[in-house]
Amino acid sequence: MKKLQQIVTVSLAVVLCLFFVLSILDTAESQKSTDFDQDKILAHLEKFTENGSRSIAHTEANEAMINYLAETLEGYGLVNEDTTDKPAYIVHDYVATDAADDAAYQNWYLKNVIVHIPANGSAPTGEAIMFMGHTDSVPMGPGASDDGVACAVMLEAIRYYMDKIEAGYTFNNDLVFSFVNGEEFNLYGSTALKNEFKGFNDVVSRVKFVTNLESRGTQGTVIMFETGKNNYNTMQLFSKVNKNIFTCSIATLVYDTMPNYTDFTNFKESVQGLNMANIGGGENYHSENDSFENIGMAYLSQQAEIVDGLIENLADYDLDTLYDAKESGIFFSYLNVTTVLYNHTTVIVLAVLAILLLVANIVLSVAYRKQNNVKKTAIALGAIVVGLVLSAGIAFVCYYLFQYIAVLFGTIDIHMVGTITYSNTAIVIGIGMITLAATALTAYYACKWFKISGRDMTRAFAYVHGFLGIVLSFVLADASYLFMISGLLMLLNEFAITMIKKFDFADFHLELLATALYFPIIMPVVFLATSALGMTMAYVYGAVFALAIFNIGICIAPLCKYISIKSAVQAIAKQKVTASAWEGAVHVLAVGLVIFFCVSVTKPDPNVNLQGKQNIGRLSYDDALVYVVDENGNTEYRIYDLNAYGALIDFVPAKMKYNDSYYASFVGDDKVEGVTHTIQSTVENGVLTVKKTAPNSLIHLTFTDVNAKSITVDDGKSQGIYEITEGMFFTIHSDCTVTVNGGTATMEYREVIRDYEPLIPEAYAQYDDTLHFNLWLTKEITLGN
Repeated sequence: MKKLQQIVTVSLAVVLCLFFVLSILDTAESQKSTDFDQDKILAHLEKFTENGSRSIAHTEANEAMINYLAETLEGYGLVNEDTTDKPAYIVHDYVATDAADDAAYQNWYLKNVIVHIPANGSAPTGEAIMFMGHTDSVPMGPGASDDGVACAVMLEAIRYYMDKIEAGYTFNNDLVFSFVNGEEFNLYGSTALKNEFKGFNDVVSRVKFVTNLESRGTQGTVIMFETGKNNYNTMQLFSKVNKNIFTCSIATLVYDTMPNYTDFTNFKESVQGLNMANIGGGENYHSENDSFENIGMAYLSQQAEIVDGLIENLADYDLDTLYDAKESGIFFSYLNVTTVLYNHTTVIVLAVLAILLLVANIVLSVAYRKQNNVKKTAIALGAIVVGLVLSAGIAFVCYYLFQYIAVLFGTIDIHMVGTITYSNTAIVIGIGMITLAATALTAYYACKWFKISGRDMTRAFAYVHGFLGIVLSFVLADASYLFMISGLLMLLNEFAITMIKKFDFADFHLELLATALYFPIIMPVVFLATSALGMTMAYVYGAVFALAIFNIGICIAPLCKYISIKSAVQAIAKQKVTASAWEGAVHVLAVGLVIFFCVSVTKPDPNVNLQGKQNIGRLSYDDALVYVVDENGNTEYRIYDLNAYGALIDFVPAKMKYNDSYYASFVGDDKVEGVTHTIQSTVENGVLTVKKTAPNSLIHLTFTDVNAKSITVDDGKSQGIYEITEGMFFTIHSDCTVTVNGGTATMEYREVIRDYEPLIPEAYAQYDDTLHFNLWLTKEITLGN
C-alpha cells in the first residue's frame, strides 16, 4: 500500500507540474495558421505606421491612412458608391464635437471608411455582421498594435473574401467592415457611425452582430473580454468558433466595473457581439514603442484566425436566434481545448450541491472521525486566513520595497514609487514564489504550534473553496466558477476520505489532483490580470495565488527542509538532513525576492509606459521634456513624464525640482538657441483670434475667474457653443475665434509645438523617435466685456 501511495503521489506531482505549465501556456503567445495572407497584413501595417502617430491631432498622417484605405479598397474591386448591388465603400465625413464636465475640444472634421459587401446567396436575410477597428492612434505613438493590426486584418479579410466571391463563394448575411476614426478621443468615430451613418440602405440598423478588434499592448494572446447583454446564445456560438482565444466571464465582469471604453461601448447595449484585444506587452501601450517593429505575430495570426472563423460561421447564420437568450452565461476557457459555458440555473444547482457536500462533510467528519473535531478545523481555518493575509502582505511590501531598490539603482525616480503598473512574467512568478513560501510557512507552524495535522489544513481549505463558491454563486454569479469547480472537487475528495474506511484514502493526496485541475481556471486569470490591471494590486495577486496553491504549501511544508542549501550540502556529504522547514521556506522566499531584485535593477527602455499614463488630451506626449516661454519672455524647462526624467537626467540645464506632477527648473531670461516662435494669436474687443504658429501645434485654454456662461468657437466651417466652468480645459486644433458670452473669463493660453527640433540637443539626436522635446508658448488672457 505504501508503495502504491508513493507512486500515486509522484504521479500527482507530475500532473500538477504539467497542468501548471499548460495553464501558463494558455496565456502565452502561440502563432496560429490562417488562410489570410500574413505578409499582406504586415505590408498594410507598415504603410499605416510610416508617417508616425495617426492621432486626429496629426492631421496629415490621419488623412494619409484614410486615403490608403480608399486606394486599397478600390484595388480590391470595391466602388466608392452608396449602393447595395455590389461591394462598395463610403468615406463618411462627420463633425466630432465634445463637451465633457471639465474638458472640451474644438470640432474635429474626421472621416470613417465603411465597407459593405452585400449578401449574394439564394436567401439573403437583409441583416449584417460587422467588424470594427479604429484608424487613429494616440499622439504618443504610431499605433501599430492599437489599432493598426485590426485595420490591417480587416483589409486582408476584405481581399480574401472578395477573391472567394469571385471564385463562387456565397453567403446570406451582409458583411460590413467599419474603419472608424477618433476612438482615442471619446469614441468619435463609432458614435458617428451609430448615430449618423445611413448609407448602404441604413446598414448600421441592420447589423445584428458586432466584433470589435482592439489592442492593449504589442504582444500576448487575444482575449475576448466583453459581450453584449444576455449573451448566452452568443457565447454558445463563440465556443464553437473559438479555437485559441482566451475568455472568461470574470473578464467581462471586471471590465464593466472599469472606467475604460472602446468602440464596442456604443453598441453593447443594443447589439450582440464580441470585444477582443491582446493585453501582452502592456508597457508599450500608448507609447512610441507601439511600433511596427514590436508587433507580435502570434496575436496578429490569432486575430486573423478568429475573424476568418466568425465570417465562415456567421455568413449564413440565423442572427435572430442570438437574441432569444434571456440571460448571460458563465463561461471560461480551459487549456485552449474548450470553452465551458453554463447558465444561472446551473450556478444555483452547483451551489446547492456544494452546500449539501459542505454540510455532509462537517457532520460526517465529526460523526465518523472523532479526531477531526470542530476545534482543529477552526484552528486550521484561522491558519489559512493568516496565510492569505501573509501572502497579500508580503506581495504588497515587495511591490514597494523593490521600487525603492529601483530608485537606489537609478532605474526609476523616487516620485514614481507606488505608481508603477508595468508588469511581466518574471514579476508574476516572483509573487508566486513568495506566496508558496508564505503558505508553506503558515502550514508548517500551524501544525507545529497548534498540534493540528496537514489533514486538518487540507480539510479546512476545501471548506474555504466551497464556501467562496457558494457565496459568489448568490452574490457574483459571473465569478462563481473561480471557486465553485475547485470547491466541489475538494469537498468530494473530503467526502471520499471520510466514507472510505478500508484504507487511509487521505494519504493519496488527491487534493493535489483538484489543485492541478484548478490551475487552468485560476492561473490565466492571475497572469492576465497583472497585464490588464498592473502591479499596484500586487497584494490581491498574492492572496489569489495563495488560494490557488495552498494545498501545495500544505504538502511541501514538511519537505521544505530538503530544499535549503544546508540540506543540499548534507545530502552531498551523505549526512543526516538537519535543516528545518523554516530554512527551506526562506530559500523559496529568497528565490522570489531575487526575481524582484533583478527586475528592479534592470533599466527599461526609456519610452516604456511604466506608469500606464493616459494624458492623451492634456499633454501632447507623456514622455516629453518641455521648454516654456511665457508672454514676458521668461523661460523654464519642465519634464512631465518621469520616464523621460530618467532618460534625460544628464541633459537637464539645472537641477530639476519636483513640483506637483512634474519637474521644473527655472532659468530666468536665458533663451534656447533656435527658439524663434512667438504667439501669433491676438485679442481685440474681448475676442480671441487664434492663429497657430505651427501646423502641428495644439492650443490649450484653461479657464479661471469665470463670470460668464459659455464661449463660442467659430472656425469658419461651423460654430460651437460650450458651457464654461471654473478650471475647464479646452483644446483648439485649428485657427478660429473664441468669444466669451455673457461676462468675462480669464484663461491660461498655452500653445504646444510638438517635437520642436531646435530643442533637441545634439547628444540626444538619436532619441528623436523615442523622446519628445516640446515648445510651450504661454500667456494669460482675459476675454469678454
